Amino acid sequence: MNLFITILRGFTDTFLWYRFFKKMLGAKFTYGYVWFYLGTLLYGQLNVRFALAETGRGNLIYSCLCSLALCSLLFHGSLIKKGFFVTWLYCVPPVAFNVFFPLIYAAAMVNGQNPEDAGAYASILSALVQYLMLEILQRKLSLLRRDFMNRDAFYLMYIILFIYAANDMMYKMFIGADGFKSSDIWKASVPLSLIALSGLGLYVFCVLFLERRLLERLAKQQYQMIGQELSAFKEQYGQFVKMRHDMKNHVLCLTKLIKDKNIKEADHYLEQLTLSASQGDSTIHTGSIYADAILNPKYLRAVRLGIDISIQMSVPGEDKIAPVDICCLLSNALDNAIEACERGQKETGVPGWIQMKSAVHGQYWVLEIKNANVKPAPLHHGKLLSSKRIHTYGVGLENIKSVVEQCEGVLSLQNEDCFTLNVMLPVPSAAKNGPSASIG
Repeated sequence: MNLFITILRGFTDTFLWYRFFKKMLGAKFTYGYVWFYLGTLLYGQLNVRFALAETGRGNLIYSCLCSLALCSLLFHGSLIKKGFFVTWLYCVPPVAFNVFFPLIYAAAMVNGQNPEDAGAYASILSALVQYLMLEILQRKLSLLRRDFMNRDAFYLMYIILFIYAANDMMYKMFIGADGFKSSDIWKASVPLSLIALSGLGLYVFCVLFLERRLLERLAKQQYQMIGQELSAFKEQYGQFVKMRHDMKNHVLCLTKLIKDKNIKEADHYLEQLTLSASQGDSTIHTGSIYADAILNPKYLRAVRLGIDISIQMSVPGEDKIAPVDICCLLSNALDNAIEACERGQKETGVPGWIQMKSAVHGQYWVLEIKNANVKPAPLHHGKLLSSKRIHTYGVGLENIKSVVEQCEGVLSLQNEDCFTLNVMLPVPSAAKNGPSASIG
């Protein structure tokens, strides 16, 4: 029976751990679970056969290092990110074990039963706690899929290891003490369980704190993006105010030229006035003021960079798709396209091109963005590696993916002759195409 339970727990542990790592990091291979199970079984059997780590702390260090090496082979993501997850996963069960073991041990002594079975029951309960925490993490803490600061990960790993070491020391003191009386055993077991429970709560706080830091970091990026957009609109508004201030003088000048029958000069003056006015006007009109606010400054920026940009947009109203989702999709997608063209221009001298179009087809709003890409980044199961940092996914694409998942849409990436991003978001059947912007 004990052998069956051990085998069953081994399969369950590896399956849930692999599922967690795949969700948070992304698997490199199709049948990654097979390799993950075989690798875990291999370093576990090596430890049993050759006694590579005989103490509890030695076993923790050995298991963490072997698991980190295995995760580096099978999953994407930075090494520090994998190290944080591995350390957290290996430290949770011992601390959870210390929550249950003293209480079960004390209850057995008080009832006159054999306390030797307390370890087996506590081990099963600690495994269930870990499984529950894994499920909560991968369902609720979606931001942990993104890259976080190495500094934050190091701080939290230090806290995790300190909690583990403190609980391990108290556990050894508890089992090493002899001569407990039935009336006094609760005085030692209850405080130990409460301390371990507090440590388990701190483990949960560690991941919550990490996601909060990620949320603050993303919010800071969004504020910077909004600041850039406001600066562009401030410039356009300044041009409009200047034009309105000079309009009286322009009218007087044109009136004078017409009265003097200088029609040719009046035509030339009017052409120059029209050109000056068009520079302060919005170029793109999609029917959504939020989409226009995002697209116009970025379109002008692309034009100034010499990028051949074409935009044919029809955007549903804000009652169909939330404005914040529209802004996040368009800003991140167009920023990525412009940055790709800028990189290509630095390497080849050619500015590149961007084609952007969207429309409502049936019950879906379909967005497609294509851009030139000199050095295509590799795609792994639909995920694009960022060119800014090695083995990480671009924050812009992760923002887009988050919006698509939240709206229950579909995201497709292709990176062959050019980079293509396709997004389909569901809209109510009553949605109709808004005014279409066609530029380029």
